[in-house]
Amino acid sequence: MEEDDRSSPRVSPIQHPTAGIIKKIRLVNFLCHSHQEIEFGNYVNFITGQNGSGKSAILAALCIAFGCRAKGTQRASTLKKLIKNGASNAVIHVEIQNEGEDAFKPEKFGDLIIVERKIYESSSTITLKNHRGKIVSHGRADLREIVEHFNIDVENPCVIMNQFQSQDFLRSGNSKDQFTFFFKVTLLQQVSDLLESIYNEIKFADGIVEELEAAIRPIEKELKEIEVKIKATEHVEQISMQVQQLKKKLAWSWVYDVDRKLKVQSEKIEKLKSRIPFCQAKIDEQLHLIIWLTENWSKKKDEIACMLGKTSEAKQMKENLSWSLSLARKEELELELVCKSKTINIQKMEKQLRMLKQLMQDIQDQHVKNTQVIFVPLYG
Repeated sequence: MEEDDRSSPRVSPIQHPTAGIIKKIRLVNFLCHSHQEIEFGNYVNFITGQNGSGKSAILAALCIAFGCRAKGTQRASTLKKLIKNGASNAVIHVEIQNEGEDAFKPEKFGDLIIVERKIYESSSTITLKNHRGKIVSHGRADLREIVEHFNIDVENPCVIMNQFQSQDFLRSGNSKDQFTFFFKVTLLQQVSDLLESIYNEIKFADGIVEELEAAIRPIEKELKEIEVKIKATEHVEQISMQVQQLKKKLAWSWVYDVDRKLKVQSEKIEKLKSRIPFCQAKIDEQLHLIIWLTENWSKKKDEIACMLGKTSEAKQMKENLSWSLSLARKEELELELVCKSKTINIQKMEKQLRMLKQLMQDIQDQHVKNTQVIFVPLYG
């Protein structure tokens, strides 16, 4: 629907701010509508218009904005099919009043909550904004919290019932289907699902408790055994005193043992002190030897360096000679090739010369013959 859509709400004249009231919805490139915007009153709103004016589109857009899947709208199987043909994305913009005692996190959102859902070919995004248009969150969890806070159950037929659901309900004469409908709209289905989930969690918790009890039993048994042992040790204090006395005896025995070992070590030290002059003489002798060896090593090192320098020069000379030899060999090979080529050329030229000489001889012989024929006498 283009910007001149004719659907319009009939607003109640009584205005009273209440949290959870949908104030406005704006659709961009949604289904067949390029741009559609509707403002609602605080109470009952009647939206009228011709077929194709956007009434069902508004209902479907509200469902999608509040987290419903595309199949739940019965207008498309996937979200991307809700995008208008020729457009790259669709936008659903919903404004919710957030005033009064039941306001949702007014310190964050203020007096207005903006839910904006953008649908692309391969994905969709949810953006929650405050009354100033500033982004507060992008999470589905926050949207779910808002929906639960205001009790907006878009999958409940009593909250939102599209034309297809209305037709199915009116045509259905089956008591079972009617009870299923009643069970769902009265939130009993939701309570039943919640109870089933709680029951499963309780079963899981019972299993954990049984495992913990099984793990605790050996510990309880061990504690009982320890209690029995504690009761059996009534003379613990006397045993403790005996232990203290034994510790003191052990300490003194350790002192006596240390004194004995210290005396032995002192005797060894005295013996070692008496050997110090002899060891010092040996050390001095070894030091002189080390000095001589160091000086000799330095001389040898210099000689080796000199020899290495000469070796390097000889090596360089050898490399130069080798390179010159390789060049000479290369030139020799090239000259041999040139000589061979020249020899072949000379042989060819000699052959040609012989052929030319033979040709000249043949020409001369022919010329002589021709001359003799011309001067033959014409008489006789």
